[in-house]
Amino acid sequence: MRFIDDKSLNRLGFKTLLNRVETLSLYGNDKLKKLKNYNKGEEQELEAEFSKMEVFLKYSQSDRDTVRNIEGIIHRLKDIKNVLKNCLKGNILDDVDLFEIKVQGMLMESLNEYLEKFPKELEVFRLNDISKVLEALDPDGEKVPTFYIYDSYSEVLKEIRDKKKSIEKKIFSTSDIDEIGRLKEERLSVLVEEEQEELRIRQILSAEVLKYGEVYLENIDKIGNLDFLMAKVRFAQQYGGKRAKISTEMKISAKGLVNIEVREMLDSKGKNFTPIDIELASGVTIITGANMGGKSVALKTITENLLLFNYGFFVVADEAEFPIVDFVFFVSDDMQDISKGLSTFGAEIMKLKEVNVFLELGTGFVVFDEFARGTNPKEGQKFVKALAECLNDKDSISLITTHFDGIAQANMNHYEVVGLKNVDFNKLKTKIEISVNSMSLIQDYMDYRLERSDDSEVPKDALNIAKLIGIDEKFANIILQEYSKED
Repeated sequence: MRFIDDKSLNRLGFKTLLNRVETLSLYGNDKLKKLKNYNKGEEQELEAEFSKMEVFLKYSQSDRDTVRNIEGIIHRLKDIKNVLKNCLKGNILDDVDLFEIKVQGMLMESLNEYLEKFPKELEVFRLNDISKVLEALDPDGEKVPTFYIYDSYSEVLKEIRDKKKSIEKKIFSTSDIDEIGRLKEERLSVLVEEEQEELRIRQILSAEVLKYGEVYLENIDKIGNLDFLMAKVRFAQQYGGKRAKISTEMKISAKGLVNIEVREMLDSKGKNFTPIDIELASGVTIITGANMGGKSVALKTITENLLLFNYGFFVVADEAEFPIVDFVFFVSDDMQDISKGLSTFGAEIMKLKEVNVFLELGTGFVVFDEFARGTNPKEGQKFVKALAECLNDKDSISLITTHFDGIAQANMNHYEVVGLKNVDFNKLKTKIEISVNSMSLIQDYMDYRLERSDDSEVPKDALNIAKLIGIDEKFANIILQEYSKED
């Protein structure tokens, strides 16, 4: 079953976020490219991954020099998987291939010396012994990063090369044209013998490499896993990631949850990101609040961290608990699909059909951001209410933001963006009148925290915001009359 579609990942900016995970080698980068989510039943595997990350994090703080040396070696590794696979097919390796295998083997041996210092919890990364291959590729024991078909490989080869050198000396010492021609013919014949003997030796060496081809590939896999794990730890250190608890139930509990990109954007403007505290369970949770209140940011923040967790990363929060889910759907109000001739609402309905199939097959996390906003308000309210009631009967965790009244029922979880609820509007209006940027000032006063609510009505901050910006008084009075008709 598909975990999440590419369009949703792009909409969330998750692929861009993963670009910040910096591996040191092509092996680690390959692990990142082939990143897969953990599945139900793999809780122990995910717990083990988190434990290794936590142990490595502590170790890297206590022995930074060793970690730097490990990073330096991994950074120097080239991708030789194709060379090894070529060998495993029974093909004869050339000098360049044998050189690459020798150099990589030497680096693996050096790396293993540092990996031996790892705590027991990380011994899974220690490499297999490949000393026999290195002995074969370095018969003179010089331990230098070069390769050549050495004379010591074969007495026959040594004799052939000695003969070649002798002929070459004669060529350079004579001026007789006929003699030079004869010697060159003789040298050509010796060269053929040399190539044949070198080919025989390369066959022997390729056979030796073949014996350890799978061992090399296993070491490469370990290095890739280590490189990727170190990258995830650096990512956590850079952005404040913490280990989340694995929930055995369909529930999410988080304090101080952060969206990395939004936080950075606000930091660049000298503003602070408001972390999210929230508790979600199976069934539906409704989030209401004014426009500009950060509802969509809240959804993306929760979803982004759920994805990080399910892909084996630490989450950016003070503390959190997430479940492994079968699927994630993120349905937002920007889903217009021009290529299929669908409006936003049409695209949402198509996606809802797909969501319903997945809801019958497993338990996941479903987000609807302002569902049915693209249709008329009376019909839209009915659609959202029906959606909430349907999702509330499911075992999956569903999250809906809406600006429609009467959606949240007594048996549903309901959060409300605090917004401008506690603001002194007269004081704020005075500041706006002398401000050159009223929208920015309103955002500074907006309280983006989420708080539980028992009210099924959504906040009426829209009129207050309009007044603060400078709505016409007659227009405002008409709106007030419309509000009074609802009471």
